[in-house]
Amino acid sequence: MGQSLFIRLKHMAQENEIKIVLKKISVEKFIKTLKTKGFKFSKEIHQTDIYFDTKDWFLYENIAALRLRLVNDNDNSFSFKKVFYTPLNKNKFYVEEIETKFPFTRISDFKNIFERLQIEYNSRKFRSGQELVEFMRTNNYYDDQIMSKVRQVFVMNDNEMVIDNVDKVGTIIELECKNDDPLVIIKTILNDDEWERSVEGTSYMWLKNVKGLTSHISNFKKFEKSPRWNVWRNEEEYYKEISNPN
Repeated sequence: MGQSLFIRLKHMAQENEIKIVLKKISVEKFIKTLKTKGFKFSKEIHQTDIYFDTKDWFLYENIAALRLRLVNDNDNSFSFKKVFYTPLNKNKFYVEEIETKFPFTRISDFKNIFERLQIEYNSRKFRSGQELVEFMRTNNYYDDQIMSKVRQVFVMNDNEMVIDNVDKVGTIIELECKNDDPLVIIKTILNDDEWERSVEGTSYMWLKNVKGLTSHISNFKKFEKSPRWNVWRNEEEYYKEISNPN
């Protein structure tokens, strides 16, 4: 994929990634257990996620997000994500992701994102993330959510365990498996009383702790009564496409 645009549909019910909250066990002991089970330390990453939104949190209120990511203080990626609810499908929740990698030279990537947000765009190339920040500010999207984390990555075969120390949130652990079932893998590492699964996104945790925002909880509940409530006018055709029963 490289720098090219890709649109990834994730079935949220698809068990390829889970978020883990530790109980009755420290992070240090968890890491020791990981190593005894065959996971090896791969790398440590300093990551900063800059989320853009309007002053009235329009994207947040519509279960969408616009993010600039820095890795080790270097520009890494720019992405738009949004959750849709398609009740006729076996997997009812879909996450759409449109992402472009640094260097930000592919104009078509930004056209796709900015057309969705109805932001006027004149095919400008962004030489840096800071230029992108300034552009978003001029279009009334502000970087009021800056979430930094230190990520430790452990790998075993095609399975990746990441331990994030997230500022203003705490320790978040995620297990992603390409082929194995993560629920099966985690049971080989921890006892049932040592962990529980979290379905709340890390960015939502940050917003709740720092900004006091909690409406994402009630917004997700809206889908059962009104599946299309967060579908914008310019998303009608796209929503129709992904709503076809699979």
